[in-house]
Amino acid sequence: MISMQIFNSGVMALMSLVIAAIAITGLMMVAPRLSRAGGTPRGGTRPDLSLEPLPNPDDDSFVIPDDASELAGDRELALV
Repeated sequence: MISMQIFNSGVMALMSLVIAAIAITGLMMVAPRLSRAGGTPRGGTRPDLSLEPLPNPDDDSFVIPDDASELAGDRELALV
């Protein structure tokens, strides 16, 4: 008789844990839908920076090097 009561209380404890887990999962799934009502926040940490103009590829100063030796000049490249 006592073992059946212990078994029933164990089953009830497991069922309550399952119900609590399902409830928490449901709240986590509903929370993003409820929090969208506010709209987008203003401000932020990134300042508004103007973009620098890209170099003109037709200009003579815009040179794409053929290999790494043109980038380094006379210096010796060392692989680390």
